[in-house]
Amino acid sequence: MKKVQYHTHQAGFTLVEVFVTIVIAALFVGSITQLYIAQTQVSKSMTSYSTADLLSQDNLRTYAYGASPSWFECTYVSSAPQPMILLDSTADVSGIQSPVIQSVIATAPYGCGGSSSSNGYPIKVVSKVTYGKDAKTVVHATYSTY
Repeated sequence: MKKVQYHTHQAGFTLVEVFVTIVIAALFVGSITQLYIAQTQVSKSMTSYSTADLLSQDNLRTYAYGASPSWFECTYVSSAPQPMILLDSTADVSGIQSPVIQSVIATAPYGCGGSSSSNGYPIKVVSKVTYGKDAKTVVHATYSTY
């Protein structure tokens, strides 16, 4: 009688296949985690920038837009118009990385003379917000007449 040989194949994975799969899965999870952390940091940075941008615009709007700037006093030192500091403060602002330094400076770059009309020479108003430990800066500027 003829002997029949049976080959037994066990179902499953070898230890090496399982180990390789775990290593690949760990690399994938690590990559996704790094991507998530980077995206979170970018989101926080953009939120701070956007809030600082709005604050700078609001400071500019307070002084430069609307009625004639009665707050501006043009003074000369050594025949040069001197800048006028309208705002210089450090404060904690919600949504922006501390410290937050705000400044608004008005200058008369073309001199302090006026004309017979209601509009005189232009006043340059610069609003600057500096924030965070690495001193990121947002600057807005416009001209107004007096």
